[in-house]
Amino acid sequence: MDIHHDYIPIPEIFWSFETGKPIASCKLCECDLMQPGTNYLVEKAFKRGETIFEHALCLNCYTECNQSMSEDSRLRIRDYFAERIDVDGRQEELLKAHGTKHEKWISHCMVKGYPVREVDEYQLYGFCIDKDLIFSGAPYVLCGDVIEEILELLSAETLGVMSDLSRKLFGIDAPRDLLVF
Repeated sequence: MDIHHDYIPIPEIFWSFETGKPIASCKLCECDLMQPGTNYLVEKAFKRGETIFEHALCLNCYTECNQSMSEDSRLRIRDYFAERIDVDGRQEELLKAHGTKHEKWISHCMVKGYPVREVDEYQLYGFCIDKDLIFSGAPYVLCGDVIEEILELLSAETLGVMSDLSRKLFGIDAPRDLLVF
């Protein structure tokens, strides 16, 4: 399956709550994300329906941030997801059942299955190429319980890296219960 075959214009849920438009630049390197062919991740955190933070990272910055985590933490995160969800199977199932109706992809926590409308906190992720949301494992939502479980897996080194990243992205340390990656 061509992972870039299924895409739609970026839905408003992934837009900046501050500007009311798609996030146009990488939060770290400030490159133009709307340039044709630019790959990036959008991440938004919500608490009781309000946006707590949002950002987009180009593929280079995202990869650099991911690689800055300790090898131990990356392995623990990989194993956590592998034990709980078949990402490829989820993608095939959702594409078959719902196509590119993004609401269906983000209506429940990818790991726990909790409906988003019933959780206090969750984080939303989507991979994009310039002006389009790509259906390739994402989009997905992780509820606060999953974020907490992942945070417990992280090494002290990685927690320090995450704190540094939060300061770069937002000018503050992220609250303990938010996972920025």
